Amino acid sequence: MLRKRRYGATLLALLLSLCLSRSVAEASAFQVKELANGMDVITWESRKVPLVTIVLTVKAGAFTETPDISGLTHLWEHMFFKGNASIPDQEAFRERIRDLGIVYNGDTSAEMVRYYFTLPSAFLEEGLDFMYHAIATPLIDEGELERERKVVLDEYDRNASQTGFELYRARQDAIYGSLSYRRNPLGERPIIEGATRDQLVRIKDEVFVPQNSALLIAGDVSTADVLKKVETIFSRWQNPTGWKAQVPPAFPAFPKQGIEIVKIHPQARHVSVSATFEGPKARLQPKDAYIADVLIGLVNHSLSPFIKRYVDSGLTFGASFSYATQSQAGELGISAFVSATQYSKFREELSKETARWAEKDAFSQEMLEDVRRSLVVQRAFEENRPSEYVKSLAYWWAITDLPFYDQYISELQKVTLEEVRGFVERYLIDKKPVVAVLLSPLDADKLQLKETSAKSERSQP
Repeated sequence: MLRKRRYGATLLALLLSLCLSRSVAEASAFQVKELANGMDVITWESRKVPLVTIVLTVKAGAFTETPDISGLTHLWEHMFFKGNASIPDQEAFRERIRDLGIVYNGDTSAEMVRYYFTLPSAFLEEGLDFMYHAIATPLIDEGELERERKVVLDEYDRNASQTGFELYRARQDAIYGSLSYRRNPLGERPIIEGATRDQLVRIKDEVFVPQNSALLIAGDVSTADVLKKVETIFSRWQNPTGWKAQVPPAFPAFPKQGIEIVKIHPQARHVSVSATFEGPKARLQPKDAYIADVLIGLVNHSLSPFIKRYVDSGLTFGASFSYATQSQAGELGISAFVSATQYSKFREELSKETARWAEKDAFSQEMLEDVRRSLVVQRAFEENRPSEYVKSLAYWWAITDLPFYDQYISELQKVTLEEVRGFVERYLIDKKPVVAVLLSPLDADKLQLKETSAKSERSQP
């Protein structure tokens, strides 16, 4: 047994060393150039397979919306791959997709929009031209808008049918008040139903402009060749006269008094509990964002006291700690699924939990090394898939910046257990979370819990 553990440790140390050296080499390989129109061009060469992935990312999403267009950036995402000056209609678009062998998609979040596709690298120039016309010369045809509106409404309805949908919205209202729509890329159904072409043109002119965007190209390409082609094609795309980046309003302070939200749903199978604390904003507090990722690994480690207390003991059906790296807002969360019979005991333990993480013996140095290795290996796996790696680069360009991502592994290696304890003291100890509880009518009766109002007072303008 001892030999096996020593062998495993040696193997992991070797793997860590190889991953670190590879990560440094690969991460430094991407190149960045700003065009005259303000658009960043990021290239990454990888000759593994004769494919290229092209990503257009934009600093846009729910945080650039106003109440009258809530959710329409997502609708615009669906209209992106439609008719334009080069490809006049949906049928021609589909034919061009087949001709070039394109696999495509896009996504919209609170702080980022990405459009991406992969195609044979022999069609690089055609792919760049395809992306240019999609973003720069869309027709936004009324007929296509009506068809795509139905698709987006179906997506909305699928989300709204989930048991936790209303609870999630109530939690966002409690945290962000009247500005909660700026964290909600799905938007509001009535606004999607009434969306007009003029509203989509407004969104295009306000956020989908070169100075607010980056074009990323990764795969079997030459950087010099890519830059030459991009210069020729994308220099035609210009910013609207007088364009300035939006400055979104600051969110209200995280509620200090703590809030508890209860939602009752007939299809809830267990009692779902989440406790949300204010976390670091990655662009403003990058060091704390790195520490948060390490803390996630420590808390969710298979040998952590947290897992032993809540999972291995059978107290819950599952429990975890999370942090989503964002710049406009930061959320740290503990979530769990429990039975009604264990609910009271779980809540009692939960009230003591974060203070335990600041104790000197909460996490061991061995666990910290394990977390570091795991994060390094994750990065190495990601870099081994150029089509995924470039999408990650696009995400970090929009959410934080590329230096944050470029330095990610080296910064994680510097995080100490003392810094983790300091983080816990700053963000979690003596802080009252927003607690959200979802349960069935039967369990609500057993626990004598009543549903809270559909709209938090904090959410009112």
